[in-house]
Amino acid sequence: MNVLVKYADDTNLLVPSDSDLDLSTEFDNIKQWAVDNRMVINILKTKEVVFRRPNPRLDVCPVALVGVEQVVSAKLLGIVLSQTLRFDIHVNGILKLCSQRIYLLKLLRGKGLPCHLLNTVFDAVVLSKLRYAICNMQYTMVFYLRN
Repeated sequence: MNVLVKYADDTNLLVPSDSDLDLSTEFDNIKQWAVDNRMVINILKTKEVVFRRPNPRLDVCPVALVGVEQVVSAKLLGIVLSQTLRFDIHVNGILKLCSQRIYLLKLLRGKGLPCHLLNTVFDAVVLSKLRYAICNMQYTMVFYLRN
């Protein structure tokens, strides 16, 4: 079963290896839908990720879409998904960002910002990044593993 996921101006197409329609056909359908609805697909921003199983013998490499860059990871609603369905790239990016923001907190403390306000800033700029999409990541993993 192919799945089309839309959010605002982002469209994501999930095509399992055992699909009746191949990726190229589905992508042509999306491009035609965009033309019919007077929308433009920016091919330069379009990326293809082939999710791979850990076992190399089960690795199926589909034909790449013409004119679309094939990448090993892509950001989807703020979450970086890698072709191996591991979150190490995402987690490393979040840790780097949080480290930078904690340095900002250190500077604010040095300027005399009261502790209760430092806690508020911490919640806003660090904790919010750590909590963002935790439920979505769990759902995403379950969805991909089932399909």
